[in-house]
Amino acid sequence: MNHIEVVPDAVRAYGSASAAMAAGVASAGAVDQAATIATVVPVFGLIGQEFLASYAFAQANHLSSVAELAAVHAGTALTAHEAAATYEVTDGASSAAIGSVNSKS
Repeated sequence: MNHIEVVPDAVRAYGSASAAMAAGVASAGAVDQAATIATVVPVFGLIGQEFLASYAFAQANHLSSVAELAAVHAGTALTAHEAAATYEVTDGASSAAIGSVNSKS
């Protein structure tokens, strides 16, 4: 049988780091796309409209991907904290069960 040892506080620390990454990525992706495009319209004028349309589409895809990445980090953080709690509950229940067997002997 393999030996597995889990340190719940270390799992929680990983979860907290993932939560911080989620916040950082979400902050980086919090861009007002309409304002960004409106700012560059005068630079490109009528000639650059096709480029700006393509750029707006690419930027929308990028911002969508950044939001998805932030959600993945947030989900990882939540799962890590839940896993740490589950390990502690299971360990406590197992300890109580072993203790009850020893007290019956």
